[in-house]
Amino acid sequence: MALVSFAFHGVLARPRSWVVGLLAAGSALLLTLGVALVGGISDGTRRSLIESGTGDLQLYNATSTGTPVVVQDSGGAPELQPIPDFAQVEARVRAVDGVREVVPLEVGGAWVFRGNYLDEKLSSIRAVAREPATAAREARLAVLGADLERTLRDVVRDDGRRAEAFAFLKEEEAREDRQALEAVAEPAFWERFRTEPLETLEYLENRVARQVGEGASIDVEFLASDLALFPRAFPRFELVSGSLPPPGQRGLMLGQGLYEQHFKLPVAALLDTLHRERSRGATFAQDESLRTVAERCLVELPDLLARLDAERSQAVAQALGTLLGHPGEVEPLLREFLTLDDANFDARYQQFQEVLAPHLPLYRVRPGDTLVLMSPNGSLGVTGVPVRVWGTFRFKGLGGDLSRVNSLGLLDLVTARFLANRRTQAEDDEVRKDVEALGLAQPMAPTDLALQPAAIIEVPEAGAQEGSGAAPPVFARHEAFPEHFTPETLRGGGILQAALVLETGADADAVAERIDALAKETGAPLATVDWSEAGGLLAGVVGITQVVLLALAALMSLFVVMVSGSTLLLLARERVGEVGTLRAVGMQRREVFTVLLCEGLLLGVLGAGLGVGLGVALLRLVVGQGIPVRDESLQVFMGGNVLMPQLSATAGLVVVAVVGAVVVAASLVPAWRGSAVLPIEAMRKRED
Repeated sequence: MALVSFAFHGVLARPRSWVVGLLAAGSALLLTLGVALVGGISDGTRRSLIESGTGDLQLYNATSTGTPVVVQDSGGAPELQPIPDFAQVEARVRAVDGVREVVPLEVGGAWVFRGNYLDEKLSSIRAVAREPATAAREARLAVLGADLERTLRDVVRDDGRRAEAFAFLKEEEAREDRQALEAVAEPAFWERFRTEPLETLEYLENRVARQVGEGASIDVEFLASDLALFPRAFPRFELVSGSLPPPGQRGLMLGQGLYEQHFKLPVAALLDTLHRERSRGATFAQDESLRTVAERCLVELPDLLARLDAERSQAVAQALGTLLGHPGEVEPLLREFLTLDDANFDARYQQFQEVLAPHLPLYRVRPGDTLVLMSPNGSLGVTGVPVRVWGTFRFKGLGGDLSRVNSLGLLDLVTARFLANRRTQAEDDEVRKDVEALGLAQPMAPTDLALQPAAIIEVPEAGAQEGSGAAPPVFARHEAFPEHFTPETLRGGGILQAALVLETGADADAVAERIDALAKETGAPLATVDWSEAGGLLAGVVGITQVVLLALAALMSLFVVMVSGSTLLLLARERVGEVGTLRAVGMQRREVFTVLLCEGLLLGVLGAGLGVGLGVALLRLVVGQGIPVRDESLQVFMGGNVLMPQLSATAGLVVVAVVGAVVVAASLVPAWRGSAVLPIEAMRKRED
């Protein structure tokens, strides 16, 4: 204790040594702020993922080669085996202490075709044709029919490019296409349109519209689940438009970001981009990228014009004439309106939203429309599953249209199963019964016949003999992709993973241990991973921030060691005479070493404590209400639009210990050299 007191008085007597303490304080201050920010990012990302689909834990089949994720990376969905008898497993896991909800999930991807302008025109004409027969309806059909006839003339005129684009067609299919185009060019076809509009439109949709092409493809990364349970389990879910599918009915919900970025009219989406960038302070005069986006609005003008029917074109031309102050044709008026600069953009963006947008086909898909999801299916080629779009959604507080989580689709499990061509247990049983009814219930021949020696396989005759009079089996007719399903079908088709939402305050590690015990008790192959693994790419950002913090701490430690070591070494040289006096009066070398080392420890601990205290005060006074996060793409990592730094008492003590240890390490060499001086030499230098 006397040595510590001696060291304390030595520190007070030498103000120049306080530089080491101030250096320790500055390092501790920076580390405290860094630890608090990383803690806030970690906690924010954790809450974002848990509350938007990941859950506290992910349950999966322990025999799987991969582990479950909710947000895919570039490697795609992991290889997972179905959880056996999921309905029974769900009931048992739900009974585990701490588990509030068990939400079945499946992660996958598909693509859809955006559709072409002819599809949109046919859809709008069909809506008019289905109205009750009135003079107004006939007049509208006449106008729309004339516009459609002009459009189809362009399609016929572009036959050369169409033939090049569809060069893969067989000769018979190509001939049918040419015949269809020749038919729509005849006056008799349009006479029939006037008397039988719906039948004519169906012919055009089936035989002609496909010749224009399917439009651009859109990748849809989806999260499949029980769509009735999902919104209740995850509080971030927010319905934006439309409605959820009724219980027991297939359906697709589009993330609002996906909807705005890929299904919105390109010109409108580009204007939104310009508005977003200008709200951040960008200008056309200084930002070349903004001018490039504005030029793209004019490039997309032909696509916009192609999607306008006669009625829409007339309405848009009238609105533009009023806005611009002079009448004209729709194309030059739109070109003038979309010539943008800093002086006119704000007014024209508002005019576009309020005046022009109601007359435009703003979205290519709306709630109630049907999309065909396409998915590769191994040797079977591509599977296309039609599914109705019921609405759009977003996860509250996790960014806007640029957020990754708001660019997902939410799909029912049955449709996801159709896309993966995975049958339910009931369907497997039905197939087995059908095979047995046909007398084909024999062992399957090996599928890798290329590796087997040639042989003749004799198969015993079926039990039913010829002429026995047995009636052939009768098979019921089924829809390829039924629109409705039962609860048993929903959970009986091989659930790949499930999100476990825990009770408030429940310890995820303890719940995981209980599930492991349940798996051992029942023999079910169950395993769990927490949010940090299931979060995939998004959760990896937390690891990156931690690595950056460690790298910063390492560089700071190196700096502290170098500066503190040189400062203390200089002070030790100046104290050679004092050390000699202490040694002369009987202090041992070990005690001198301890005193000098204690001085470094005091400087490090006191300085680190001061730095941590300043950091805590700064966090409370300056960022007590959190740090606003204006960049929407970052909000998912911050837990919302406000980042709340997190600093626990343990983290503060760790910072003090680390900084103190670094200063002590820097004190080792000066303390060793100072204590190594011989008393006679030290006294001689003091006399000098």
